[in-house]
Amino acid sequence: MDYIPKYFIIHELMSREDLAKLSQRVNWEQIAWQIFDPRILQVADLIRKRYGKMVCNTWHWGGVCHYRGWRSSECTVGTEYSQHRFGRAIDLIPVEVVVEEIRKDIKAGEDFHWITCIEQNVSWLHVDCRNYKGLLLV
Repeated sequence: MDYIPKYFIIHELMSREDLAKLSQRVNWEQIAWQIFDPRILQVADLIRKRYGKMVCNTWHWGGVCHYRGWRSSECTVGTEYSQHRFGRAIDLIPVEVVVEEIRKDIKAGEDFHWITCIEQNVSWLHVDCRNYKGLLLV
């Protein structure tokens, strides 16, 4: 499956350091997208289309967020086996709705069948598509 998001650019989902390394290669953007599980890219598009503006990585526009999408093995943010390291997770900050509204809809199963885990009790929306049957609440 090959999926390129309609509502995200690669800079929003990868760190400056990782894109700098990849950009030295031929077809770097294609390689960058292939790092991600296509399900998480489709989920990201669905969430942004349905709920409006979402903040992910902001470094490309001078912001401070760098690691809300894919995290390389060299990244010191998160745990060793974080779903971010496998290209199966994103952290989003909704701008136009409260994060709890999105979590409620995900728990209700509304068009989010690929999401298998959400993080609770945080101010951002962590979603991932790990190998899990059902919806894991962490």
